[in-house]
Amino acid sequence: MSSGVSPFTLDAWLSWEHGSVSPNFTLHSRFGRVLSIVVIAAFAAGLLVTAGQGRWLDALQVAPVFGLLGLLTWAMFWRPNVRVTASGVILRNVLRTIEVAWPEIRRIDTKYALTLETPHGTVTAWAAPAPGRHAVFSAVRQDGKNLPESSYLAGTVRPGDLVTSDSGQAAFVIRSHWEQLRDAGHLDAATSEFTKLRVSWHWRTIAALVALTLLSMLTTFN
Repeated sequence: MSSGVSPFTLDAWLSWEHGSVSPNFTLHSRFGRVLSIVVIAAFAAGLLVTAGQGRWLDALQVAPVFGLLGLLTWAMFWRPNVRVTASGVILRNVLRTIEVAWPEIRRIDTKYALTLETPHGTVTAWAAPAPGRHAVFSAVRQDGKNLPESSYLAGTVRPGDLVTSDSGQAAFVIRSHWEQLRDAGHLDAATSEFTKLRVSWHWRTIAALVALTLLSMLTTFN
């Protein structure tokens, strides 16, 4: 699921590095959002066509199943994002949101997806997967140049560090600010006030998924 580079947001971040805008960046997967629109629109059209044919009982029977699949699509592909702020990085995943303060970040990896290593454990961003094989083959040499210093391992970069990928774009932004803080000595002097990761579960989403699952089972087997 590659979103490609968003010129506006990435340029805005680069201009922040020169002091012109605030450090605020949010990454959504474009592919995931397009997929969500297509899938949810298809489910809605199916219900409308069924109801329009006068098959109200059939429409009512499949509505919970379509609702469940639509909610799953929204939760997996539309809602997740990576947000970079002055205080740290916020990863909104499918069922939970995780907050990581800058002093807690020990390493940024992109082998399979954007991954932040912290003293409290490793967290992965659902919204920033590494690119697939096709995206790697279509990448150009320029995509791997002028990246933050911590992107390079033995002089090379991972495919997930390419800024044309979701993981690479998010990693570029996070590493750029993290390296600035590190080089200025702020991370050496800073100690996090937190003793564990801050996790917020998406209870309403979870409850809706459970309810729709049970309702789908009832309508399917009755």
